[in-house]
Amino acid sequence: MAVMGIQKHLITVMFVMLLLTANASCFAQPLPKTVDDFKVSENSHLFLLPYFLGNGETGIYFAYSYDGLKFQWLADRDLIVPAPKWGDESLTRDPSILYHDGTFHMIWTTSWNSRSIGYTSSEDLRRWTEPKRINIWQDRKDVRNTWAPELHWNPEQKEFLILWSSTTLEELNDGDHSEDQHGYDHRSYYSGTKDFKKFTPPRLFYSPQNPEYSVIDPFIAHDDRGTKTKKDDRWVMVLKHELAADKGGKNLRLTFAKKMLGPYETKLGKPIVGAGTAIVNQMGEGPTLFQHQGQWHLYWDAPGSDYSYCLATSEDLETWKNRSPELDLPVDQMRHGTVLKVPLSAVPGIKQ
Repeated sequence: MAVMGIQKHLITVMFVMLLLTANASCFAQPLPKTVDDFKVSENSHLFLLPYFLGNGETGIYFAYSYDGLKFQWLADRDLIVPAPKWGDESLTRDPSILYHDGTFHMIWTTSWNSRSIGYTSSEDLRRWTEPKRINIWQDRKDVRNTWAPELHWNPEQKEFLILWSSTTLEELNDGDHSEDQHGYDHRSYYSGTKDFKKFTPPRLFYSPQNPEYSVIDPFIAHDDRGTKTKKDDRWVMVLKHELAADKGGKNLRLTFAKKMLGPYETKLGKPIVGAGTAIVNQMGEGPTLFQHQGQWHLYWDAPGSDYSYCLATSEDLETWKNRSPELDLPVDQMRHGTVLKVPLSAVPGIKQ
């Protein structure tokens, strides 16, 4: 027990030293704290949570946690990535972060009505590359918006997969009455890239059928079904039913596929959290889904609810438990982030 205590103390000291010596432009007054039940092990992970405040006009903030419940400021309220000066596309909404091959990659929404997304990368969470505005739709002009891009690694194609939601003029004007109450008719689209320089042309990723309606905020996770064989592996996608609550929407639902790029079941499952459910019965959006210690963790944003951010867990993706009251967050009403579970070794200065 004494050795374990010393190891725990050394990890805390090194983490504090890392943040205290970080670039002053990124981390001005780092004040990380330890978590009482944190245990040193080869499987220890850190949970990172980039998010925005307000309308996303200031930039991207970070919180971190050792247990996925108690989150703290990564840099004492400091911006990690200030909003770039891109005119009417200078917002930093809906940040999505991915750790792959030693580098953190992050993308975000640049405005309410644009055809671009933002991108930056870092190897240490302190120094980030100059933000890059990616014209993801390339030459297409028939698109009203590009919302909430999510970044994944596609092991099947060995490239990065970007998912997002857009309304095309063709879908909006097709007369099928699938639009939402805000005058959008979103579907999920995707593009692939190996280097964030060249991108495949956007293609339709998902559209529910029978009935067809607007959906946003797709997020994908791999499900190995808890077995040693890969034959029963599948991919699960959680996304938001975007119609009004009185039409069965404003909640999160699941659909499944055998391959990452689908095809996914076109009929969504029943609502699992959000409006019309027993778990935070208000609008839910911006989900993150992953497995941790044998349970599925679903984080999401519920603007206007009693919670700054929400969490539900499940062992089987069918029965869910509301864990939102257990979350301890550093700020009220943090908006649409991505909870990323990474090994402690991914964060420079932290040793197992």
